Amino acid sequence: MSKKIITLILAMSLCMSVTACNGNNDNSTSDSANNNELDNAVISQKNDDIQDTSNDEETTTSATTTETSKHESPIETVSYDMCGQISDIDEVMDYDDNKNKKVSLKDLVPSGAKIKSFKFVFYSVDDTNIGTYKGGCGISVNEDCPSATDDGWYQSDDFEATAEGTYLEVDWNVPSDIQDYIDTNGDIQIGYWWSDTYKLKLSEVICSYSNTVEIPCDETQSKEYNQTLSYSSDDTKTMKISLSDLVSKGNVPQYISVTVCNADTSSSANMGKTVMGMGISKGEDYFESPNMVQMSDGSNQTFTWLIDDDIKSEIDNSGDLTIGFWWGEVSSINVTKVEIKSAVAEGSTVSDSNDAQENKDTGEEPIAEDTSTLSGDIKDITSAQIVEDMKIGWNLGNSLDSYDEDSSKIIGSAETYWGNPETTKAMIDKVKSAGFKAVRIPVSWTNHIDNNNNIDEEWLTRVKEVVDYVIDNDMYAIINVHHDDYTWLNPTYADQQAVSERLTAIWTTLSEEFKDYDQHLLFEGMNEPRIIGGTDEWTCGTEEERDVINQLAQDFVDTVRNSGGNNEYRTLIVTTHAASLDETSVKALKVPDDDRVIVSVHYYSPYDFAGNESDVDTWGSDEDKANLDEGFELLNDTFISKGIPVIIGEFGAVDKDNDSDRAYYYTYYTQSAKKYGITCFIWDNDADFNLLDRDSLTWYNNSLVSALMDGVD
Repeated sequence: MSKKIITLILAMSLCMSVTACNGNNDNSTSDSANNNELDNAVISQKNDDIQDTSNDEETTTSATTTETSKHESPIETVSYDMCGQISDIDEVMDYDDNKNKKVSLKDLVPSGAKIKSFKFVFYSVDDTNIGTYKGGCGISVNEDCPSATDDGWYQSDDFEATAEGTYLEVDWNVPSDIQDYIDTNGDIQIGYWWSDTYKLKLSEVICSYSNTVEIPCDETQSKEYNQTLSYSSDDTKTMKISLSDLVSKGNVPQYISVTVCNADTSSSANMGKTVMGMGISKGEDYFESPNMVQMSDGSNQTFTWLIDDDIKSEIDNSGDLTIGFWWGEVSSINVTKVEIKSAVAEGSTVSDSNDAQENKDTGEEPIAEDTSTLSGDIKDITSAQIVEDMKIGWNLGNSLDSYDEDSSKIIGSAETYWGNPETTKAMIDKVKSAGFKAVRIPVSWTNHIDNNNNIDEEWLTRVKEVVDYVIDNDMYAIINVHHDDYTWLNPTYADQQAVSERLTAIWTTLSEEFKDYDQHLLFEGMNEPRIIGGTDEWTCGTEEERDVINQLAQDFVDTVRNSGGNNEYRTLIVTTHAASLDETSVKALKVPDDDRVIVSVHYYSPYDFAGNESDVDTWGSDEDKANLDEGFELLNDTFISKGIPVIIGEFGAVDKDNDSDRAYYYTYYTQSAKKYGITCFIWDNDADFNLLDRDSLTWYNNSLVSALMDGVD
């Protein structure tokens, strides 16, 4: 090709480059849910070092080529519980001519939500006593609903409610066998058959529901506030915050949650019913949310607004988010936290070009990713950094840890022996989508190891499969030797040699099996080592037990470190006697001299509230909090302040039909632990702790999950 043609092409290229640069060159950066950096709508095309020499030599050009593609936001699953409200209905009903009233479900709940219950508020028209009300409910259902009483309809049995006066609340709990079949584009109908007064006025309908949806999410930002709102005054019932504080330029809000508490900190009264609303800027106007209602016994409530697709393109991010407190059983509330999930605007493009050139354009130095490794693929990050990065963890309890001292009793899979379904990838996906970044996988080996300490290959393969579910989700996984402390792992001098041989044999096999896994896999040597039925079994045990446990921990660490591969640098976990936070037990632990060792304890405190041996179901006094904090302070003084990281391997509270207290406990617990750099793993067994329903892959109560996340965010 001739020099003239080359020069002509280069000149045309330069013209195109100058034209492109005259457009919008505003670079917006947003953090994705996976902490990826996305360049927002950036198109750069430049030519460098064009020189024309005096000797008329050939002009040379160095150009950076930029390819653009439509941005696709990561998808995040969000779950929440809310109540929708229609107020000021003012429909006068009588039990002759106007006995039924239909209300559109679209005015109460988002499409696809799972409806749990309804509350209908009535008043006597003539101020006479309502007495006994008789009526029924009907609701639209899908055609495939097996419990439908008519085509597309379900009619409840008749029911009664009693009022002493002129005010009546009628509650209808939607039967569980139709909840998955409700047509949220249909209607709810309340029927009025009879009462002591002829006419009733239907004033209000409240619908309680849960919702799980997938939303595009490139960024989650939250901010803490301490703004008091009072519904009694127009001046104090609303607050405004700038959207730019929580949404990056070029992003569109998808999901907003607002957490509030009782403003009267001296009062132990529950919040009860609270009615709120939100508004978001649309130029000089606002989009308004439906009324939002929460009815709970706790002192904290969270209100969620899932932004409708129809309004997203018109939201003005330079404007405000308005939060309104319309009414409540408490007169004043504090807005404590606002969180917004947002996504890059639909249709935006991202560039795939030379990073150094892009940073040259903006005047910023390129940010180098930390890719330093120690061995194979294991990154050079400390155990303390891993603890911080794990943020909050979940226990896959009562699955791979299921066992029986008599192996012949286990028919079929040991994993399902205690009643839980087999673990699936979808199950772990659900856990990750809720915000958990780590999964502790308790494993019992008792029924899967022979007299020569050889592990059954089929069982080992299954454990590896579950580990891979977690690792493939870019989460941290912990495997251990779990309920073997009920069978052969006896920490006594008499049994020490045999116990050490079996324990080190297990970890030799596991170290070989997982030697190529990176830092996302952690090994936990023992679970709750102790003598079953022994002295002070669940606290400090005996001096002999504590001594043997220390020696077994050293055996575990030595075995893994000498096994090759990435295990030389793998983070390992040791524990106290019975994993107890008893002061004697904690101070007796001899942490191996190794800079990649974590201490784990189990802290169900106070046990009368957290455990299942007492009917104590309330928590939250100043004394309760102080007692809990004492444990974290002990861990800090003994380990953390000396550079030894700590996790709480198990914590939680059994379900005593007290979710509001459990939620408050979970938030305070994780929040308090976080102050000391402690990461906590909630115990979940799909039994009495009732967090994840592993059959339906739904959370028993989304507010508990939200409470856990609130504590660590």
